Amino acid sequence: MIYLAEFHPVDPATGEAVVLRFASDGYTTAPGDAPSNAHFRGRLQNPGQYDRFLFSRGRTRGESAVGAGEITIVNADGKLDGLIDLAFDGRPFTIWSLADRFAPWSSRELLLSGSMEQAEFPSRLVSISILGRLVLLREAIQPLAYLGSTTSGGLSIAEGNADLKDVKKPLLFGSARNITPVTVDQFDDVFQVSSGALSAIPAVRDSGVSLTPTQDYPTLAALKAATLTGGQFATCLALGLLRTGVRPDGSLTVDAAEGATLADRSAARIVRRMIGNLMPVAEDDFDALHDLNPAECGLWIAQGETTVLAAAMTVLNSIGGFLTDDRFGAIRVGRFELATTGGDVLFGRSAILDQGQGFARAATQDLGAGVPTRSVTVRYAHAFTTLSDEDLKNVAATDAFRSFAKEEWRQVKVESEANKVLHPKGPELVFDTCLTTEADARAEAERLLAIYGTRRDLFAFAVSSEKAATLDLNDELMLRIDRFGMAAGRALRVVSLTQAYEKKQTLIEAIG
Repeated sequence: MIYLAEFHPVDPATGEAVVLRFASDGYTTAPGDAPSNAHFRGRLQNPGQYDRFLFSRGRTRGESAVGAGEITIVNADGKLDGLIDLAFDGRPFTIWSLADRFAPWSSRELLLSGSMEQAEFPSRLVSISILGRLVLLREAIQPLAYLGSTTSGGLSIAEGNADLKDVKKPLLFGSARNITPVTVDQFDDVFQVSSGALSAIPAVRDSGVSLTPTQDYPTLAALKAATLTGGQFATCLALGLLRTGVRPDGSLTVDAAEGATLADRSAARIVRRMIGNLMPVAEDDFDALHDLNPAECGLWIAQGETTVLAAAMTVLNSIGGFLTDDRFGAIRVGRFELATTGGDVLFGRSAILDQGQGFARAATQDLGAGVPTRSVTVRYAHAFTTLSDEDLKNVAATDAFRSFAKEEWRQVKVESEANKVLHPKGPELVFDTCLTTEADARAEAERLLAIYGTRRDLFAFAVSSEKAATLDLNDELMLRIDRFGMAAGRALRVVSLTQAYEKKQTLIEAIG
C-alpha cells in the first residue's frame, strides 16, 4: 500500500494557493485522470497519526476536541526549504491510499480530509501539523462590532456611543428570558437584543414593571419615527431592536425569541443555524437529533468573544449532544447514549494487537471517573439578568417575576436511592443547560441518571486498520475477551479513534 498527500498552502507573493503533492512511493496520475498527469513526489516519510474524539479523551460530554496529527516529508537534500515561505495554517489537505504505485487513480481510498496548522522544518524533514476541519468552527460566532458613532439623536444609525466602539454585538439563538439589551442610541431610547433577526419580543420590563407593546416596524427609521408614550415599547424585529417611550427608570430587561417556530428552537436546529455555511454538514444528522429531542432551547451571547464551536457545544450539552467531523471533513452531530447491542462490529482476543500491552481498562475522565452517580441536577430557564430584593423593593413587579428574576437558574433533581447506599461517595452531577421548561429539564435529568447512574468503563485497544475500516466515532462495537466478565461480550460506544497510518493500526477507545 502507498499513501498520497495533497496540500494547498498559499504563496504570500501571489496570494494564490499552490498545490503540493507527495507520496510514500512516487506516483503519477494518468492523462485521463482528474487531475491529469499529476505527480506525487516520493518524499512522504510518514502519513501521520491522527486522533479523533467524540468529545475529548475519555469523556462523554463537554466541548469537542479538534482532531490532530502530524505528517512528515523527507527534506534531506534541502530542496523543500522554499516551502518555509508558504502559509500553511488554515489551508486544506487530503490523504489517500492506493494498493500500490501501479494502481489506477480511480481506485484510491480517501483516508482523511482536514486543515493544516503549521509547517516546521527540522534538519532533514518537513513536519506539517494537521487538524480536523472542526477547527473551522473556532471562528468567532459574532464578527460584527459597534462603530460607536451614535453621538446625537435623530441619526439614521444605532451604533452605540464611543464606549461601545469595537465591542461585539449581542446575538440570540432560540428563546431567552430577562436579557439586558444594549443601549445603542441613548438619545432616542433604542436598545438592541440581537444583531440577528428576532421572531418575537413578548415582554419588556423596567425594573420588573411590564411595558405595553405597540407594534413592530420594518426599519430603524420607522422605529425612531414611531409615536410612543411612557410605559410603551415598539420593536424592529428584523434588526433585533426595541425602543421605549421614555428612558427607563431602572434596569431594562427583555424576553425574546429567535427562530420562527418552537420547532426551530431545538438544540439541533439552533446549532445548524450557528454553523451556517462554514463547512459541510450531514443534514440527516441534524434532523435525527431534532427528532430525538425537539425541546426548546435558548442562548443569548452578550458582548464578548466566543467561538461557533463553544456556542454550539453549550447548546448541544443541554441534550447530551456531540459535534465532531468525520474523516471526509463533514460535521456530524448526535446524542451520546450507552451502547446496547454492540452493532455489527465484533472484536475478540485474536483481533487485538500486541496482546501483552494492547488492551487496557481504565476509569473515564468524566466527573466521578465512571463511579455511578447518586443524583443528577439539571438547571434550566436561565435568567440572563438577576435582580435583588433591593432592585424590586419599590416597583410594581408581579410576584412571579420577582421569584424568577432573583434566581439565575431553575433546577430539577433526580436521585438514585440504590446508589446512595451502594456508592455513598459517588458524584452528584449538576448540568447547566439551555432548556427553557421544567418538563424538558426533568426528562433530560432522568435520561442522564440512566447513563451516569451505572458504572462506566473505558477500554483501549489496538486492531489492524483493515479490521476497523468501517468503524467511526459514536458507533457501537462488541468486545469479547476472557477478562472482566466479558467472555460473552460487552457492548461499547466508540469515543475516540487514533489512526496510525504507517503502522496500519487503529487505536480504539470505547466506553460502556
